[in-house]
Amino acid sequence: MYLTRKWNEIMGPKDERLEAEDSRIARIAACILIVGSVISMYYGIMLDQVAATTDHPILTPLGQNLVPVQLPLTLTILAAGIVSIALQTRAGYFSTHKRFAEVDRIPWDFACLFAVACGAVVGLLTCAMRILAEVQIVGLDQVAWFGDIAMGIVFFIMGFALGLFFIALSINDVIKQRRRLEQELEG
Repeated sequence: MYLTRKWNEIMGPKDERLEAEDSRIARIAACILIVGSVISMYYGIMLDQVAATTDHPILTPLGQNLVPVQLPLTLTILAAGIVSIALQTRAGYFSTHKRFAEVDRIPWDFACLFAVACGAVVGLLTCAMRILAEVQIVGLDQVAWFGDIAMGIVFFIMGFALGLFFIALSINDVIKQRRRLEQELEG
């Protein structure tokens, strides 16, 4: 509660028109996620069913020739993200908060904080998931702690750099699109 209130104080009030547009975009992205997830899950069920009924276990060399379930699921997540960002850019905004709704230049403080958050999430997830995988596969006494932490740091740096690049690029595109839309309305 406190963090939400503090975030809203920093970001300022929301623009209701942009909030309505954001809700429409979120519904579209949610539909893409739901449909793609159901299709991916159904594909996985069918793979397991066919493998069981034909006595061809997937966890053999046969499985190397199959399309893994992660591929359509990953493509679904990417499609939902790209579509929502593209729709926001086309509408000329990247935030429903008035503080950032009509910026004329890239707010580098926001972009850097966003990039740090991206890097932290990617770095921590990489480190934690590698440690968890190693504990399950080789046991707790065989975990390469320093290697996993180093990999987490490398992924933090990559997440930060990519996050900063893409948020700056996105905001720049939004500014250009909003200016174009404003010129169309005036002209």
